[in-house]
Amino acid sequence: MRLKSIALISLMCTIYANGANFTVDINNETTGDSYVSSSDTLTDIINELELTNIESHIGYNETNHLLANLDFRGLPVRLNFAENSTTLSFDIDSLGIHESFTGNTRDDSVDMLEDWFKDGGVDVEKIMKKLVEISPVDPIAGNPNSLMALTVEADFKDGFMNIATKQRSSRNSSKGNRIAIDATYKSLDTDGRRSNSFTLPLSYSFVSADNDKESLNISLPITYIDFEGAKSYNVGLGTSYSKPINENWVLTPAIKYSIVGSSDLGALAQLGSVSLSSSYSFYLGNKYTLSIGNMVGYYTTLKVYDGDYAYDPDIGNTVFRNALLYSIPTENIVKNTSLDVYVIDTQYTGTELYLNSYDEFGFSFGYNKVNLNVLSDKEEYSFNKELKIGMSYLTSSKSNGFKVNFGFMF
Repeated sequence: MRLKSIALISLMCTIYANGANFTVDINNETTGDSYVSSSDTLTDIINELELTNIESHIGYNETNHLLANLDFRGLPVRLNFAENSTTLSFDIDSLGIHESFTGNTRDDSVDMLEDWFKDGGVDVEKIMKKLVEISPVDPIAGNPNSLMALTVEADFKDGFMNIATKQRSSRNSSKGNRIAIDATYKSLDTDGRRSNSFTLPLSYSFVSADNDKESLNISLPITYIDFEGAKSYNVGLGTSYSKPINENWVLTPAIKYSIVGSSDLGALAQLGSVSLSSSYSFYLGNKYTLSIGNMVGYYTTLKVYDGDYAYDPDIGNTVFRNALLYSIPTENIVKNTSLDVYVIDTQYTGTELYLNSYDEFGFSFGYNKVNLNVLSDKEEYSFNKELKIGMSYLTSSKSNGFKVNFGFMF
């Protein structure tokens, strides 16, 4: 059996921690013994807090003065049982949170604190928001490998990057629905903390028979992220509708639901989003094209029910993403190919995040061909084949890294 006070620490971390580094400093103020443990994964910390491990370092009984200091990725948290007392003090000085719980036994006091967390409330939301603000590797939001950032990126790819490619090749009109597979690897250094993600977005587009620029799109992005050994998993389901306003301009509204889970980081969150993307292309002649992309979206966490616990981090951000993409024909090198060079700027407003803006510079080299099948004198069928490979560099005041992507559409 674990020390009940230590179990409380585990409870807090399991539900509310989402960092890549946890440190626990446990002190028996009665005997003067202490024990410090730190790890990049929550699982390792919980294992270190087993009673057998604790007792091998410090002695403990129910009357001792026990103090536990947590470095919650820069957020100091203090738990304290005074000598010969069953009152548990819980303090986060930086957030002005000071609570105390007195039960008949120390076990009862811990249960009361557990109930406090179950009920949620303003103070719990303060904790979640602060962690998102101060953590460089938060799996929910605040860095380019977080759930929110990856969702923003996917929406913009569907609403601009892919649309601009269609506009570029629209002179060779195609019909028929499309399947797209686009694998992306991203590696980032955010204030010395390394994170790597691998995303496999799967999508299907129902293309209008009258205009190949008009389509209803369904996407299913799946992502695996490694925060220095701590693993996180994202999955989403979204739909968008691309509507051409004229030959040059396409608008794409989108709605998406996403979820992130990580036992290593103790994170579980749901995200809902709506966005509107615009793609406007200037045809410059000789197949040269300049495209302008703009997106505005709102991304907010949703209430999560985890067993007896219900909580909502209450993180909501309006995101603006703007880009320029210049398409250069390279048919003199390889037939039916082009080179796209682009720059993207991303800005977040709303809930304060660890990283509120970043820029991306990249290129992609693609093959695009429309195949025409003549079925009869009055009927024909055409479809696109597109193959793209690209690389980009992401930079900001706190984060730098690169991204490699490979896409295939048919």
